[in-house]
Amino acid sequence: MLRLAKLQNLTKLDSIKNTVFIGKVLNHFDELPSTNAYASELLLQPALKLPNLQNTCLTDRNTCLPDKQAEGVVVSTFNQTFGRGQMGTRWESEPYQNLAVSIIFRPTFLQARQQFHLNKAVALAVTDFVAEQCGVKTNCGESKVCIKWANDIYVNDRKIAGILIQNTLSGADIQSTIVGIGLNVNQIQFNNIPNATSLKLETGKDFVLTDMLEKLCQCVEKRYLQLKTLRFDALHTQYLDKLFRINVDAVYQYPNGNFFTGKIVGVGDNGKLMIMTKTGIENFDIKEVRFVI
Repeated sequence: MLRLAKLQNLTKLDSIKNTVFIGKVLNHFDELPSTNAYASELLLQPALKLPNLQNTCLTDRNTCLPDKQAEGVVVSTFNQTFGRGQMGTRWESEPYQNLAVSIIFRPTFLQARQQFHLNKAVALAVTDFVAEQCGVKTNCGESKVCIKWANDIYVNDRKIAGILIQNTLSGADIQSTIVGIGLNVNQIQFNNIPNATSLKLETGKDFVLTDMLEKLCQCVEKRYLQLKTLRFDALHTQYLDKLFRINVDAVYQYPNGNFFTGKIVGVGDNGKLMIMTKTGIENFDIKEVRFVI
């Protein structure tokens, strides 16, 4: 467990601008092992019962703790030293060149069986953000910004962002969610990740990280509010429109090492990837199939 009292918030960022609720409580650190791990620690802290306050900042700890109803609390850093990806993988990032942000949500309007709708909304939000910064369209057939199932964002067939979503379930409902986003901004060399890219590599521009943090949070809030309208069909259609390799014959690999040719035809309500193979449609969970690039 992280020891919150010993972490130092050296960079002063008060809150995220031009949002309704995301980032109104902002915990930004000059350095942090993992924003998702820190957000998890926040959720374990006892809620403070003060009148008319949803969130209370503890100045002695230099951090802000959400009460049981609050959502939109943001944890961020520009130097994440032990970031996590899907299924325990590491997220590599050069210090002070990229974004690492985690957002706490309380999506109690969703049942556990509906949790992948939240994945779709967040993936679409990051795609919206990347497309806006790169000045391109998001439809994979017309431009280069796509969602690589389940939660990676690609530009020109190269990874620019990754998303890690951790849900806490209570029976059939979602109790809380931590959305972690790692986004390559100004980094231009990726020694151990040959298919990585960044906003700077795609545009030739330098970006102000604080501005990018605010704009990313604005995009996430917009899609989250769309999700709260429960128009799942619209989100699903938009997700598929931006899905990497949708309706394209390509080569994939099973966990046993065998290769096969198939075509992505959709994503199930349970979040599994649907690939048409020579034997019919097969459904894959995360890490049950590898894209051969």
